[in-house]
Amino acid sequence: MKRGFLAFPAVALGLSVAPLASCDSAGTELPLPDASGAPALRTDPNAVHVVGTTFRDTQGRQLLFRGYNAKVTTLFDVTFDDGRVPEETFPDLTEAETSRIEELGWNVLRIPVSWSGLEPQPQQYAEAWMQKLDAVLAMGHEHSFYVIIDMHQDAYSKEIGEDGEPLWAITPPPTQLLEGPYSDARRLTAQVLNAGYSFFADANAMDGRDLQGAYVTAVQQIVQHVVGDPAVLGYEAFNEPVVLNYQLLDAFHQTFATGVHAIDADAPVLFEPVSTRNETDDAVIPVSPFGSPGAYAVHIYTGIFSTLTPAWSATNENAAELAPSMAHADLERAGWGTPLFVSEFGCDQTQPQGPVWMSAELDLQDQYLSSSTAWEFSGLGAWGFHDDDGNERPATTYIMSRMFPRAVAGDLLQIERPSAGDMIVHYRPSAATVGLPHEVSLSTAFITSPTITCDGQPVAVTQSTGRATFVCTASDSNEHVFEVSGTPAQ
Repeated sequence: MKRGFLAFPAVALGLSVAPLASCDSAGTELPLPDASGAPALRTDPNAVHVVGTTFRDTQGRQLLFRGYNAKVTTLFDVTFDDGRVPEETFPDLTEAETSRIEELGWNVLRIPVSWSGLEPQPQQYAEAWMQKLDAVLAMGHEHSFYVIIDMHQDAYSKEIGEDGEPLWAITPPPTQLLEGPYSDARRLTAQVLNAGYSFFADANAMDGRDLQGAYVTAVQQIVQHVVGDPAVLGYEAFNEPVVLNYQLLDAFHQTFATGVHAIDADAPVLFEPVSTRNETDDAVIPVSPFGSPGAYAVHIYTGIFSTLTPAWSATNENAAELAPSMAHADLERAGWGTPLFVSEFGCDQTQPQGPVWMSAELDLQDQYLSSSTAWEFSGLGAWGFHDDDGNERPATTYIMSRMFPRAVAGDLLQIERPSAGDMIVHYRPSAATVGLPHEVSLSTAFITSPTITCDGQPVAVTQSTGRATFVCTASDSNEHVFEVSGTPAQ
């Protein structure tokens, strides 16, 4: 997916709040685009849409996404300018790393971004933040991956927790400002919990604006900046929300979606359940659908944060114990009437059972045709894709680079993996996609000497870095298969 710069009309911000100017790091006022037009529809052939319970590109091909979360300096704001110790440190996302992402066959990165970095002072939006986002999107175009712009927070704010919202958006005002290194113990402190409850109750920020209105207005600056860029898969509303009343969360998600769709009319909006799902492995099944282009985004940490008995360990690698969480997630998704996206899953990769857990979760994602982004690519250490020295872990690389159908010309029905190095994809052609290519991930980290057949017959294949495309000739509405086989790299 190479960059296609399209001329889109300027569009209205859509809330009652007037468009606001941005400021650079020195506080200089920067002009916003004209905001007098209608919301923009996604028309680029590679742009992502939600159609029913599936992701599709503009051509009508069904899409499946696999990749990682990746923190990026500036966008993920955990540093201070007053001498306090940063909450954490991590390597920046580089051109070399995104080239490796392409080699591994992944087609999406979830980029956690911080409101505090975008709007450090009320109604002053940092141009350097936007420029960093532009750089990430440019790497996405160059290396054929999409980007989820994830409005992230952990323990509400770097000022009192780890990352997320700016100081002026903490209500009630904090009793103590903190510094790094961050500790998970902060998540349950009174000032963190009360700040989160205030946000979902839509209390006023320190500048007098309601918190959710200020938040959505900030998000609209991002949407206005990137609208029309097909590398943007969509926008995730709020990471791991802590809220006592799930109806308040549902109302916020609708407010967020309305704000996004006032500019990017059919952009996928990813929305999460209450964060306690991480521990309970289930959430409320809704009685009515989401109602606008959206995707249900869950985090799966079964046996890691949840109270699985016995816990997943080197002596207990029973994949069947992981299944109920994904089964219930699919019921939740069905209630919302959206695709399912596992936007976080992961565990300690220094333990021998770590890659086994990841493989079992990928099997479940195949079963439910779920997209996913693992946690995490940028950070070093036990949970990272890289070890403390910045090197890949061979077992993790092999598991996570396994092939999957990136784009199916028709309806994706089933994914089978009869043996190592073999994948069979069942699909049904559609009139709109006849003659369009299928696309599969194809990394040499997973298989070598690949062959591809359609209904058992060899086909011409165009191989690119980390992927391959080919056309199957089936044009009816029956079920068909294509198969990718090769020699396992391990």
